[in-house]
Amino acid sequence: MVSAGSAYLHTLAGRLRIEVAVVKGSPQKAEKIERQFQACEGITQVTANPVTGNVLILYDSQQIKQEEILDLLKVQGYLSENGIAQTVAKNTTAEQQGFSQELVQALVRSTMEFALQRFRQELVQALVHSTMEFALRRLVYALI
Repeated sequence: MVSAGSAYLHTLAGRLRIEVAVVKGSPQKAEKIERQFQACEGITQVTANPVTGNVLILYDSQQIKQEEILDLLKVQGYLSENGIAQTVAKNTTAEQQGFSQELVQALVRSTMEFALQRFRQELVQALVHSTMEFALRRLVYALI
């Protein structure tokens, strides 16, 4: 686990996704990190998700390196020095072992999010239907 509340998630050439704990639950922090990193030369897109705490950074690997982005995260206080070393070490380990474990975790997380979203939709529909049915019964009784 990376210190300063951050944990490495996934990286490819030109693409870095990292969990930044201070972004989770804070749309203001998400917007702030997007503005800060979007202004960096070589970074083409930054998307910070305040629901998950994930920050996706797309970059031109010819203009800026992953290590430079991690250094920027450290300078801005999103990672500690130790966190960067652990992040790079985890990256190397993940590449050597393949991405199967991360893929399974991502699939489970996505499936759970989808199931919760469907459950929420069904619950709202049931509540709306139940409320309408109750209102219709009261109207019928009132008319009788």
